[in-house]
Amino acid sequence: METAAELAALPDEDLMLLVANGLVEKPASELFRRHNRALFNFIAWQCQGDTAQAEDIAQRTWEKLMTRCADYQPQAAFRSFLFQIARNQWLDLRRSPAESRRAELDETRPETPTDDLTPEAELALRQNLAQVHQALLALPENQREVVVLRFFGEMSLEEIAHTVGEGFETVKSRLRYAFARLRRELEAPS
Repeated sequence: METAAELAALPDEDLMLLVANGLVEKPASELFRRHNRALFNFIAWQCQGDTAQAEDIAQRTWEKLMTRCADYQPQAAFRSFLFQIARNQWLDLRRSPAESRRAELDETRPETPTDDLTPEAELALRQNLAQVHQALLALPENQREVVVLRFFGEMSLEEIAHTVGEGFETVKSRLRYAFARLRRELEAPS
């Protein structure tokens, strides 16, 4: 049995192999601790800010990971494997009849830190964050996905390519087009 410090020192792939071999609780908890925040952020952006839906998909992703742990082969980074499961869960939900009838966008915004800000600075920060949020949501889905994986999921281009099932050059192009569009959107006069 590995100690918490020993488990914390292991790479993700070794932890997942421990889970696949039946040692579940501590290695799975360590994987959750390392990746749940980035996973949730990725899903929340895909769900366009619907945090309840994002929480549901994140939970389903971890459940699916545990049920598929015996299938795990460390050919790609663990994070790519995990985010691919999340992406598939999100795509399955999008294809569901209930989701196709859903027409309204949840306007929930993440809270902004306001400690030590003047009221004017807080207002400017909120306006800037709202503008960035809207610009990201306005991106085509495939471009938004790679931006979110890169900056909120902290993935390399290779990991993103594996996660979304596209080529490295395709991912680079999507990022380039997304940044060009974001730049135009954010530099346009309001």
